[in-house]
Amino acid sequence: MLSRVLRTIREQGLVAKGDRVLVAVSGGPDSTALLHGLAKVAARLGISLVAACVDHRLRPEAAEEARTVHRRCRALGIACEILEVDVTRTRHVSTQEAARNARLAALESAAGRLGCTKIALGHTADDQAETVLFRIVRGTGMAGLAGIPYQRGPFVRPLLDVRRAEILAFLAKRKVDFFTDPSNANRRYTRARIRHDVLPMLAQENPRVVDALLCLAEEARSHPGVDWRKAVPAGVYLPRATVHAVDRWLMESHGTRMITVRNGELAVGYGKVSWLPRDPGESLRGKAAGREAQLVQGPGRYRLHDPPAPGLDIAPARTGAWPGGNAACFDAAKLAWPLRVRALRPGDRMAPRGGRGSRKLSDLLIDAKIPRQERALLPVLCDAAGVILYVPGLRPSQTGRPDGDTQEWMEIHVLR
Repeated sequence: MLSRVLRTIREQGLVAKGDRVLVAVSGGPDSTALLHGLAKVAARLGISLVAACVDHRLRPEAAEEARTVHRRCRALGIACEILEVDVTRTRHVSTQEAARNARLAALESAAGRLGCTKIALGHTADDQAETVLFRIVRGTGMAGLAGIPYQRGPFVRPLLDVRRAEILAFLAKRKVDFFTDPSNANRRYTRARIRHDVLPMLAQENPRVVDALLCLAEEARSHPGVDWRKAVPAGVYLPRATVHAVDRWLMESHGTRMITVRNGELAVGYGKVSWLPRDPGESLRGKAAGREAQLVQGPGRYRLHDPPAPGLDIAPARTGAWPGGNAACFDAAKLAWPLRVRALRPGDRMAPRGGRGSRKLSDLLIDAKIPRQERALLPVLCDAAGVILYVPGLRPSQTGRPDGDTQEWMEIHVLR
């Protein structure tokens, strides 16, 4: 195990000579192996260690376990702090997630106070496989398939290439005791069901299913789309909280979310990040035309004018069938989100489906025999890159055209 940990640390650049590392120790097998493993290799790496044990105060025995961890650290010659936190649940946040958020915040605060440059966590290769499978079940993009990162901010995971069986063998050989958290076996929690029910069932079909999931995560990490920061122009400052929020949203399946940063916005959804520069003239142009561009982050009804001027009803399609009439279908996953509904502009061009490339929108409207007085009232649907997707009365754009692999159908109807 130790040789694997050393290789991970060096290949991933997790620590550097002179680093002071805070080791998060719960007393469970993973974090206990992390503590003893790093204690063995610290001198070779040129790092110093301190430890912290977080008491979430969720179990009566947790306080005594924290004190035991404190004594074991002292026996290794490693200073240890016990951090008590309040786990406050909010709506749509489970107890486990609330505990995790409180724990990471307490560890980061302690690291700053103790002068630590890195915080070592005990996630293993089995945790990685469970996380990837969990995200597949919940819905995710390429960034979510990449799984748990080796490093994010000050947090590093030296055991991420080590299997749980190796950890148990390491502890047994050295006769090191550890605690078992009963919540890890509580099937109320999705992760516990994945660990104890789903993965063993999948292993009957493929005994190396964990290895397959780990390979999937490695492949996803090498995908160019995973490094979403490349979408942000050089020189744009991203606060740490923003980076953490985007990383978290990319791993979830909650539609498109927006976050405002200097000089623009980040649109996070469908497993990717789009950069929307702030256009100081757009609002003025919209107001001058009597209607301001509207952001489309998901299903809804969008109007630039009151009826009888047309609007757009955007909704997930129930089937892949062409809706017919004054409507259009798109493959939502092929679009650059968020979309925008705006007014017609001089020089607008569009590439209709079945056509021969891009044409002026004014010419397309003339060919469709749409009266001049009605054209100024038409809503124009664009993607985040400004590509025109749909205008009532015209064929939809070639961009976002559904095909046999389409999974997320989006249907647009014209409102009168």
